[in-house]
Amino acid sequence: MLTWAFLPSAQAAPTLDLTTAGSSGFVNGAYFEQDGNGSSGTGTIMSFVRISTNDAVEEGYNTDYRPLEFDENPSPTFTRSLLLSDVPIVNKGGIDYREFRLDINQSGGSKSLLSLDTIEIYLASAGNLTGYPASLGTKIFDLDGGSSDNWILLDADLAAGSGGGQDMTAFIPDSLFVGGTYVYLYSKLGESESSAYPNNDGFEEWSVLKPGTPPPVPVPGALLLAIIGTYPAIRLHRRKVA
Repeated sequence: MLTWAFLPSAQAAPTLDLTTAGSSGFVNGAYFEQDGNGSSGTGTIMSFVRISTNDAVEEGYNTDYRPLEFDENPSPTFTRSLLLSDVPIVNKGGIDYREFRLDINQSGGSKSLLSLDTIEIYLASAGNLTGYPASLGTKIFDLDGGSSDNWILLDADLAAGSGGGQDMTAFIPDSLFVGGTYVYLYSKLGESESSAYPNNDGFEEWSVLKPGTPPPVPVPGALLLAIIGTYPAIRLHRRKVA
């Protein structure tokens, strides 16, 4: 008699591993970095979508429309429309990027890791749209892009809790932001292969720096240019989890 043994498949490595302090890399033309420095409190940032659920998989996008569609916090303080003019432009290595910040919350220790599986950015002429994805305007960025299935691994332990510092900064090429005055950012977290890095605590929040807020100390120009020049070959190793 034949006996079949079903073995779990190996966990696929993330496209980009940001579980080391200061780590960074490119995915689909955008630049991402782990940066726990600087406050992410309300005095320096403007939150535009807070995803509030303890479900393993969470998702949401910013809008003024109510009721909200997914796991967004309904308070207009945390989930609201975002004008393109309010998204800072940052120059890195001679390239202009739009800067977005992500603050995550997870249980500590061995449960601190969280997968960021989807980022989609849309442009539209109004800030109160609803109906993902067809009714959010024109998509101008997708973390996956084409037939790829890209995802980023994050570690909540690298920043000092809610408001203590952002866990990831996303730099999306400014050249993509054509065709609308309002920005919609949809994201999904906790849905990596085999659900190895689910959401387990607190909220996740996207924000931008308020006007007049000094940016964090930039990566030295020579180092950044070296990174940009070699980013197709960048492959960061996933940290082993006990």
